[in-house]
Amino acid sequence: MKKISLALLLVIIAITSCKKTQPDAPVSEKWKFDKLSLEKKIFLDNDSTKGGIKLSFEFNYPSKVGNDSLLTIIQSQFATAFAGDDYKNLTPQSAFDTLTKRSIQESIDIAKLATRDKSDLSDYYKNVITSVFDTTDITITARTETNEYMGGAHGSQYISYYNIDTRNGSIIKEDKLFKSGSKEKITQYIKDELAKTLNSQGDTITLLEPEAIVPSVNFYFDNRGIVYVYNSYEVAPYSDGLVEVSLPYAKIKELLTNEYLTILDLKTKEKTK
Repeated sequence: MKKISLALLLVIIAITSCKKTQPDAPVSEKWKFDKLSLEKKIFLDNDSTKGGIKLSFEFNYPSKVGNDSLLTIIQSQFATAFAGDDYKNLTPQSAFDTLTKRSIQESIDIAKLATRDKSDLSDYYKNVITSVFDTTDITITARTETNEYMGGAHGSQYISYYNIDTRNGSIIKEDKLFKSGSKEKITQYIKDELAKTLNSQGDTITLLEPEAIVPSVNFYFDNRGIVYVYNSYEVAPYSDGLVEVSLPYAKIKELLTNEYLTILDLKTKEKTK
């Protein structure tokens, strides 16, 4: 077998690791937001005709909060939203630098294999963006969307939401949000909604394991209710895409703890504006 020798060269098409005010962030004296971003294109063998892996990262995070003593904690939650649990204790800049360097190295390794197998690198990409999805008087929500194709039958998309309680910096989890013993009712509500949920083609989605469905830990608040998010393969096949289930506040109000009934009031007021 002929031994393949690769002379590795990274060609940077565009790179920005910048820190600037996020222009589209919610307007509030309580909040200020900064952004870190980077774009790279990786070639091997100094040959751009073979295409290259496109990498794109954008990390929006709070640089000011109403309670300065909580800034570090809330930024840590955003670092987790952007990069994962292993990055929880890093600053936003450190989390960004560490994740992007790791992703670049992983892409180099993948590019070596793809070049050896004569795959077209121009199809390969990875995009990660963490945005400030929503703020209320007591919450801020980070949304991270990852889109990736590194070979195989199709690419992948994953969207996650992190709802942070700005009174203490903690992630709002279901055991805090709902009263004890509510899971069975919430599960049934979700199953009822999934049974009539349509995919992008207007067809009822195909549930992979209907009896195994449980409330997702991935959810956000809007002015209608709590929206549960299921990524591909979590409850339905890839062809059905992202699945969202909205439970109206009127339906679940009695299940919310007193601590978070305020969210219902804040979000329903938004609806009437």
